[in-house]
Formats: sequence, C-alpha cells, structure tokens
Amino acid sequence: MVEKKSRTFNPKVDDANWQALFEKHFQDLQSLGAISTLWIAGFSKLGIDQSKRPTAVQLTQAVQPYTGYTFVQTKENIILEQIDWYTMISNYEMPMTNFVRTPEELGYCDEPDIWHDIMGHVPFLAEQSYSEMYQMLAATYVLAYNSKRKDLLVELDFVGGMLIELGLVRESSGLKALGSTFYSSSEVFEAYKPENQIDFTMDALRSGASYDRHSFQGKYYIIDSMDHLSKIIDSIARRL
Repeated sequence: MVEKKSRTFNPKVDDANWQALFEKHFQDLQSLGAISTLWIAGFSKLGIDQSKRPTAVQLTQAVQPYTGYTFVQTKENIILEQIDWYTMISNYEMPMTNFVRTPEELGYCDEPDIWHDIMGHVPFLAEQSYSEMYQMLAATYVLAYNSKRKDLLVELDFVGGMLIELGLVRESSGLKALGSTFYSSSEVFEAYKPENQIDFTMDALRSGASYDRHSFQGKYYIIDSMDHLSKIIDSIARRL
C-alpha cells in the first residue's frame, strides 16, 4: 500500500513551488496559444504576485467587487461531493484546499490542491458572464439533486466534468482552454492534439461519459461560446 503524502501549508516551500509552477505552466499555456480572453480578463483583476501563493482573504477582496464570491480556506485535501460543492457555489462561496503541489507534480497531482483551485477556477469566477453561467449550473444541480432526477444529474456531471473542467472554446483568435484543469495541469498538451478534440453535441451530453479525476481523459469537447454553454445548461434546467 502506497503511503499518502503529508500535505500541509508551508509558506516558504509553498511560495517557492508556486513561483516555479506559475512560470513553467504559464509558458506552456502561452506556447500553445491556449489562454482564453475570459481567463486573462479575470486573472488581471486578481493582482496576483506570481512569486507567492495568494490567500483566500486576498482573493475574496479582489473578486467581491466584480462577482461577489467569498473564497473559503479549508483544512481539507479531499474533493467535495458534487452537491456540497454546488451548494457552496450557489451561495457565492468556493472552498480551497490546503496545499500547493510540487513542481514535479505539475503534469499530474493525485490530490486536489490550491494551485488548481486558484489558477483553474478563481479567474473565471471574477468574470460576470462566467459567474452567471456557473450560478445557473449550481442552482440546476441542487434542484435536480433535491428532486432525485438522476437522469439530469448525469448530464450535469458531464457539463461540470467534460466542459467546465476539460472543455475547449472557439474564440476569434482560435481554440482556447475553457476547462479549469488546463490552467493547472499539463493535460492541456493532450487537449491540443487535434485527434483528441471533438465537437460537442447533445448526444454527448446524454452519453453518460464522466470525468475521471485520476487520469488524463484523452477526449476534449469543443463548444462555440460561453453563450453556447449557458444554453446547454438551460436545456437541462427546462426539464426539471
């Protein structure tokens, strides 16, 4: 049995790891031309010093004037159940885990970390159009869960995993990373192999395909725009 790593905040080590991760991964994203205009607009609002890990309090202060989110620092390094995550999101709260991965784990980290939380989610949540879409997703998920609509939860899990975490979006300058995972993981290289890219269809939504957090997916769906994503969620909400 593999012993689980000890995971705690260590400011000196975390700040060094944060800077190494930031410099390497940002270069990777730029080399692919993968950074979306939505992400960069949100990131510019955060005032992040790339040399050190920002705190939940600092991020809350930066984002609240724009979309009202509170970022909650936890002592956990576990993935919340979907219903717990979406309940917090619906209340304009987002939990953050309690360690920064090492540079050697940039390609793959077997536990959820604050590098993914901040780089993958926070910039998007600073943008109003993304926040409105995500609020609709959260509200729909909570309602479907409380209504015991397992059929719709399957579709919502597809949206949350295969589009929110791993989706690609068309922009005027080309195909960009919409998925939060791509802003914290070298999986972005897999997503930019043309043979791994698939145009989204509603049949895919109903396929039951799910997001495996323990490996690269090998297939990445393309949507046309943020409005397209909102319409996908609305089509599910209308069936409740």
